[in-house]
Amino acid sequence: MKERKLRRYQNLLTVSGQGVILFAFWSILKAVLIIFMNKGDIFDNSSAFSDSVWFKAAVIGVFSFILLVDFLIRLYVGISAGLEGTGRKKGYLYIVIAILTSCTLLLSIYFMLYETITLNNTSYFQLAVTLILEITSLVVNVELIIAAFTVKKLKKELEEV
Repeated sequence: MKERKLRRYQNLLTVSGQGVILFAFWSILKAVLIIFMNKGDIFDNSSAFSDSVWFKAAVIGVFSFILLVDFLIRLYVGISAGLEGTGRKKGYLYIVIAILTSCTLLLSIYFMLYETITLNNTSYFQLAVTLILEITSLVVNVELIIAAFTVKKLKKELEEV
């Protein structure tokens, strides 16, 4: 009975890992779309530096670096979960990172709602689509965390028997 439950949660862990990888690609696509939709807002002329080519290059460089780090973190979590689901990895680092990622997703959802309520400058369609995807990403992360802890617990119980 426990072996069947272990296989089920290992499968869930593998699928959740694939979901995290999918949302890693989504985060890059979302960032690129936001840049193209808000080009004028990013480099407005209110700053003395905004006309400088170096300033624009630095902003794009920092933004690209943050996107790359986010992508690599999610990729690591997804690959590690997939390996744990197939029984080829042990460790807790990816679970800790998944928990931290879930916290940042919660903050992202909160600030998205806060900005919409207080500033009222976002289209409701764009907000709805973004919220649905962010909440889905959060659910996948939470499923991954639950599955990872359950797999570790069941493996430990089966080893003791």
